[in-house]
Amino acid sequence: MSETTPDASVAETLISARLLMLQSKRLILATLERRLRQRPIEELPGRVEHMRVETDNAQDVYCTSMLRWGSPATPDYWPVAYRRLVEIADRLSSKLRRSATDLPPAERYQLAAEVEMLEVLVDRWRESIRASMASVA
Repeated sequence: MSETTPDASVAETLISARLLMLQSKRLILATLERRLRQRPIEELPGRVEHMRVETDNAQDVYCTSMLRWGSPATPDYWPVAYRRLVEIADRLSSKLRRSATDLPPAERYQLAAEVEMLEVLVDRWRESIRASMASVA
């Protein structure tokens, strides 16, 4: 059985539904955090942490859906794409920095230069995200 790509309206509906789920979870999280600040009830920290995890998962699901079925022609696509690039580059940068200690000095220097170049790219991507979000706001 072959996997088919949903048509545009189905893709848009799916992305919209996942965005609504994400927004709902963010609102619930904000409400729980506000309650925790106002009246620190014993059960709230656990609920807040659980909702943070759910919100992070919803963010990941939304981003994956946007990148898989969204159109680069829409303004919402690019902040998601750049955010994913930043996340991947940050993880790669951390891995490279950790592995540098195992290398001989000359290779360690070269790796440090490459990591620095990667971090410059990441900073540019972050700036691009900020600029695209500012243009929408």
